[in-house]
Amino acid sequence: MKAMAFSNLIQDMKLHNVEKEHYSFIYNHFTFDVILSFTANAYEILVAIHTCNWGCVLEMDRNLNVYMQDNDYYSLCKILKLNWNNDHFNSFLFLQLLSEKAPAISSKQGVDYRYLQKYLSYRNVDEKEKIYFCGWNDHITDKRIAHNFDKTEFYFGPSVANYCRRNNISSLWTADKYRIIRYSNPWD
Repeated sequence: MKAMAFSNLIQDMKLHNVEKEHYSFIYNHFTFDVILSFTANAYEILVAIHTCNWGCVLEMDRNLNVYMQDNDYYSLCKILKLNWNNDHFNSFLFLQLLSEKAPAISSKQGVDYRYLQKYLSYRNVDEKEKIYFCGWNDHITDKRIAHNFDKTEFYFGPSVANYCRRNNISSLWTADKYRIIRYSNPWD
C-alpha cells in the first residue's frame, strides 16, 4: 500500500531535522501508539497497543510503500475482534488508517529514547521471563477474559488470585525491569 498521507509529515520532519515522530489515535476502542522513524534505507513505523501488549514494526520504503506481515495482521484482528468476512477489515485499511491519522506537521520535539523502552516488550519474550509485576488489568471495560491466575496465586497467594478470578482481573507481568511497579492489592 502506498501511504501518501505520510508525505507531509515526512517533509516537515526533514525540514526540522526530526528523526522520530510520535502520534496516537483511537480505533475500535483501543489507543494505538505510533512512532515514525527515519532509518538508513527508508522509514520504520512502530505500532503498539500497550494495554494488550501488542505491537509490530512496519517497513516503509522511500516511495511510501508499506506492507504488513500476515501474522501481525491476524494478531491485530484477534485483539480488535474484526475480520474481513464480517467487518471488511484488512491490512490495507489498517495501513491507510495509520497514515491518515498521522499529523500533517511534526511536533518538532522528536521522541525521547526512554519512551521507546515501552516498545521493548513487543519482542518475543517467553512468559517464564516475565517476572516483574507491572499492574492489574480489570477486564470489565475491555470485555476480555482474565488470565495469569496461577502466576498471581504463586506470587500473591490464593486470596488475591481468588479475588481476581471472581472479578475478572489479570495480573500484568513484564520482562523489562524498568517497567516494574510496587505491588498494590487489586481491590485498591
